[in-house]
This record gives sequence, structure tokens and C-alpha cells, in this order.
Amino acid sequence: MRRAAALLLALSLAAPACATNDDGVRVVAALFPLAWVAERVGGSWVDVVDLTPPGTEAHDATLSAAQRADLQVADVVIVLGVAGFQPDVERAVAQATGAVVDVTAGLDLLDVGGSVDPHLWLDPALLAEVVPDVAAAFAAADPSHATDFEANAAAARELLATIDGEFRDGLAGCAFRSFVTTHAAFGYLARAYDLTQVAVEGLSPESEPAAAAVEAALGAIAEGTAAPAVFAEATEEGRRIGRAVAEQAAVDLFGLSTLESDPAPLGYPAVMRGNLLSLTEGLACP
Repeated sequence: MRRAAALLLALSLAAPACATNDDGVRVVAALFPLAWVAERVGGSWVDVVDLTPPGTEAHDATLSAAQRADLQVADVVIVLGVAGFQPDVERAVAQATGAVVDVTAGLDLLDVGGSVDPHLWLDPALLAEVVPDVAAAFAAADPSHATDFEANAAAARELLATIDGEFRDGLAGCAFRSFVTTHAAFGYLARAYDLTQVAVEGLSPESEPAAAAVEAALGAIAEGTAAPAVFAEATEEGRRIGRAVAEQAAVDLFGLSTLESDPAPLGYPAVMRGNLLSLTEGLACP
């Protein structure tokens, strides 16, 4: 099976005990997209804790004492193995006693200026590659429900393939293939659908974007090499910066979610489809 063996990293010499059916498999996920996959694959047989609070950026996640305790006793811990992306989570995971699944192992990750782009879930086809490894971890923790996990994993991959197809169809034939965004979080999405992002901030958003980056974005819009629009990350800071750049360029502002934290009451499919709607309108797609 593809890379599954390499992904289940036991952080103690003894194998973790299997979860009971009454308790379910105790799962901790580093951020929302991984928690979403865990819930889709595990169904009623898992109990998932998301370490990134709603409304926050995953970069800034700081664990509470309760979250650290959850991580330490979890049967399965699902992390994004990108060094420096979630420092507090990275430090805490060393105390885990269960199986640790690094979903990035073996994936084709993007390098942006010498740093690994962590936002792989914004390409639904790439997120689908994570699913079998999560299912394998759950089956190892609870073999009695391995068939259920396998069936749920197949359904999750089918859903992600459907979303991928919607993006491919929706972004075909657009008048523009380049877009200005407030945060360089959309590299995987751009790569998957033959687009180019022009970002005014890097992978880790700063308080204020560099003047040169703003000038480059404004120039791309003015010259017509980028769509006459600005796409802002759906955070207070992202909207503030997005409005400022859009006003300077005299163009419309659209929202794009990075999906780093739980967008309740919406889920991953709905928010990704919202991103697609923004892109199709802003890029003048047929």
C-alpha cells in the first residue's frame, strides 16, 4: 500500500493499545482539513479533537493544557509535517504515545522561497492522497472496524474527486489565469488548475505587506496580466489588506478561504465551492 507504512510513526517502543468500541478511536488532528478527513473516514467510530481553534490561523495555534493532554493520550495523531508551520504542535507531538501520521510524507510539496508551502488541502486531489493513510491508522487502532474505515475512505476520495472535477470544469476557459491575493496560500490550488497567484504577503502573513509586493500586484492588474480583482483571505487582517489593495487598483474584492480552521457551520466542500465561485467570477470564467 502506498507509503502507509512510512507514515505510521510510533513515538514509543511499545505499540499503542487498540481503542475499544465503546470509547472509539481517540484522534487528534493538527488543523481543520485534517480533522475533516479524520471525521469523514472514521465516522461514528472515532472521536476527533481539532487543535486549531475556529477563527484562527493554523500558524498561530497555541495549545492549551487540555489539548496537550488530548494529544498525549490519543490513539492516532494526525499532523502536517512542515517544520515551523505549527511550532507548538510540533513540540507537543514528541509527547504523543499513539501512532503519529505525517500526512505530508511522500507528497509533491511546493517550495516557496526556500520554505515548504503547507496549504496542500487547497488542492482537493492532493488532499485525497492523505485519506488512505488516515484509514490505515484507524484500522491499526481499531481492526474490528477496518472495513468501515475503508468504505468511508473510498467515499471521501470520491467526494474530493468530485470537487476537483468541479474546479477543473469551472476554471477552464477563464479570461485570466493570474490572480492577486493577499496571502501566498493558494499555490497548490494554482498549480492544480493552471493558475498563477500574485501575492502581496508570503506564506506566513505579516502585519503589513512589503511595498514592492503591493506595487507588483498593482502593476499586474494595471497591465492586464492579472485579473482585475483582488482575492482576500477570509480573516480580519486579510480583508483589511485586501480592501486597501483593491481600492488602490479600483477593482472588486473577493474572498478566498485558506480553510486553516473550522469554518462552522460550513464544511470543507461548501467552503471550497465558495472559493471556486469567487475565482470563476473574479477571473471572468464562462
